[in-house]
Amino acid sequence: MNDTVTILGRVGGDPNRSETTTGVPVVNFRVASPQRRFDQKTQTWIETGVKRRYTLSRFIVSFTMTCN
Repeated sequence: MNDTVTILGRVGGDPNRSETTTGVPVVNFRVASPQRRFDQKTQTWIETGVKRRYTLSRFIVSFTMTCN
């Protein structure tokens, strides 16, 4: 089963690459994402000022990281 989750935000700090005990590469990083709500009156998204912070791990089977 695969689930897709999209988090829009900014990466905080440098990604940290390591390996599991079995040698599988892992990248750990943090993302700060602003909480938003849709304003029906103005038909626009409004940031509430609250930021959610997530710590993410990406187990690398086939992964290419690019920075723009």
